[in-house]
Amino acid sequence: MRILYRIAFAATVMLLFGISVQAQQRCHTTEYMDELIRQNPAVMDRIHEIEAHTARHQHGEEGQTRAVITIPTVVHVVYRSSSQNISDAQIQSQIDILNEDFRRMNADADNVWSQAADVQIEFCLASIDPSGNPTNGITRTSTKKRSFSYTNDGVKFNSAGGKDAWPAADYLNMWVCNLGSGLLGYAQFPGGPASTDGVVMDYQYFGDIGTATAPYDLGRTATHEVGHWLNLRHIWGDGPCGVDDFVPDTPESDASNGGCNIGHLSCGSVDMVQNYMDYSYDACMNLFTAGQTSRMRALFQAGGARESLLSSNGCSASPPPPPAQEICDNGLDDDGDGLIDCADPDCGSDPSCTSTVCNAPTGVSASSSNQGRRKARVNVSWNAATGANSYNVYIRTAGSSGAYTSANTTGTSYQFTGLNQNSSYDYYVESVCSGGNVSSAVSTVNTRLDENVSMFTLYPSPASDVLVVEFGPLYGTSGSVEIFDLVGKRLYAQGNIDLRESYTELNVEGLDEGVYLLKVTDESGDSYLDKFLIRR
Repeated sequence: MRILYRIAFAATVMLLFGISVQAQQRCHTTEYMDELIRQNPAVMDRIHEIEAHTARHQHGEEGQTRAVITIPTVVHVVYRSSSQNISDAQIQSQIDILNEDFRRMNADADNVWSQAADVQIEFCLASIDPSGNPTNGITRTSTKKRSFSYTNDGVKFNSAGGKDAWPAADYLNMWVCNLGSGLLGYAQFPGGPASTDGVVMDYQYFGDIGTATAPYDLGRTATHEVGHWLNLRHIWGDGPCGVDDFVPDTPESDASNGGCNIGHLSCGSVDMVQNYMDYSYDACMNLFTAGQTSRMRALFQAGGARESLLSSNGCSASPPPPPAQEICDNGLDDDGDGLIDCADPDCGSDPSCTSTVCNAPTGVSASSSNQGRRKARVNVSWNAATGANSYNVYIRTAGSSGAYTSANTTGTSYQFTGLNQNSSYDYYVESVCSGGNVSSAVSTVNTRLDENVSMFTLYPSPASDVLVVEFGPLYGTSGSVEIFDLVGKRLYAQGNIDLRESYTELNVEGLDEGVYLLKVTDESGDSYLDKFLIRR
């Protein structure tokens, strides 16, 4: 294909976020790109730099290494229902598919296109997390969001009901969630913000088992989106004949192909509908070209946008093993079996555990309740233990390597306050004895939003000219407010309200005396109603 640099950075060609809606073939990236560049013109400068670097490597001005590149990958599963919380096996199936497709070891590879190539890029689920701790490369986050959208990247932020990215310099972040509007997946091209860098996939189009749904049930949507993340454009260049994808060995095409339109002609040649960067059904896709390979691998050359991944230790083969023996008096689970100090059988003969009869607390449990706006309480309780003089109670964010928050009590329960809602906490209880302390096993409690708590408060009551809406622990960051009369006629509407603010004031002086309904809707579509009275 011809490389048309005079249009290389037009919004219809240079797409920073590759949005792929293969079923409906809808794409809203042009508007997204225009808005992103309007907000931050420096993004366009970064794209120019990446394209100049890519062009040098594609055309042989600088040499390329042919060593196999391995990319540490973390999969963030963000789910509202159990079906969206896909299994480890389904996640592994997608990693296997990526490795097969990028190494051209896929069983459906054929010789129809001679330029088909082994990209020599592989993917591994991370074994070391950003804190240096062992991991399986999968995070799981429960959310109240019904669905997510590419328009706000909410799935990529804890604050919006999603999951914050791991450092983009060291990991490929992949989010799996319920995407709205029939969207299969989308990706961020090199050059965008690090906090949103990665690939987002709908849970129904990830891997080839479990929830994978035909005709996109062979994992090729993720292959397509990772291609975008590695700087590949759509095979037709997102335009008619004459618009380019910046790859010399892919034939021109006038538009995307759906289904399995093998043999389709456009722009005077046969379309490469088997290419992963078209919109064909999964069963029809089977190749990247040598030119696409050169373009992707240029990112890893000296000064390339993804060069830092080469030095990541995210997939170190041998994470530090836990000590083989429990240390019996330090309040830690040293050998990783969930039992602490004298509660671990390894400490049965340790002097600190045998000098005086003292039992670990039993019946340890915890419950969560709402604590005002966006905070939660956790109440930990247990049975009295023989030999205990008092009890130490410990809590910290689940999976954290930081210090526990602790308290001492002579009772058999303790309440922690000021915790985050929709979060997981590890906790345990320790018997404090004259001959040494004995701890229970570590357990986990999830804090939840109390569904019965008021989502908002209206005052004064009755109102006259101004109605104040004070927001409670609403989820999301933005929403809308509407006023209806009792027969359902909408009288007032205001959008783009920041739900993180404590309140908003509405001018109601134009409304007659009587009873009205106020409706607050958050960005996920959840709505809450309450009545108010106007009297003058």
